[in-house]
Amino acid sequence: MQTINLTSIKKELTVQATQQTAFEVFTNKMDLWWPRSHHIGTSDMTEVVVEPYVNGRWYTKHTDGSEANVGYVLTYQPYDLFVLAWQINGDFKCDPDLITEVVVEFIPEGPNTTRVKFEHKDLQKLGNGKTVESMDQGWGTMMELYKKQFDQ
Repeated sequence: MQTINLTSIKKELTVQATQQTAFEVFTNKMDLWWPRSHHIGTSDMTEVVVEPYVNGRWYTKHTDGSEANVGYVLTYQPYDLFVLAWQINGDFKCDPDLITEVVVEFIPEGPNTTRVKFEHKDLQKLGNGKTVESMDQGWGTMMELYKKQFDQ
């Protein structure tokens, strides 16, 4: 039996885009790349929304008209830094008393190249190792879908 003891998930990738574009696609256009299968709602997801300002909501909309909270914006510094409060617990339910941080840095490497450093921190608060392991795979998938927005 393998024990997962991760406290954070880290991903890093390079996109062929300006720092501004890389930031805007991650923040203001998350709905373009976020997979419809990754949500905690009670019906199919129709949209993921991030309100682009500090304390802005991060939530999903669903076919039954409901919304499911994911968290909120902690830091919004165009075009360098974006930090989200993730409020989904180890049972994949929204917990308003829980905060783990999703930190995304956008580092220009050239006029049309940006390094994106992603880290989901404080995962020990979620408890279950299998949850963290599945989240590591999930974030890997999502970051690849994000990167594909620049391959067109």
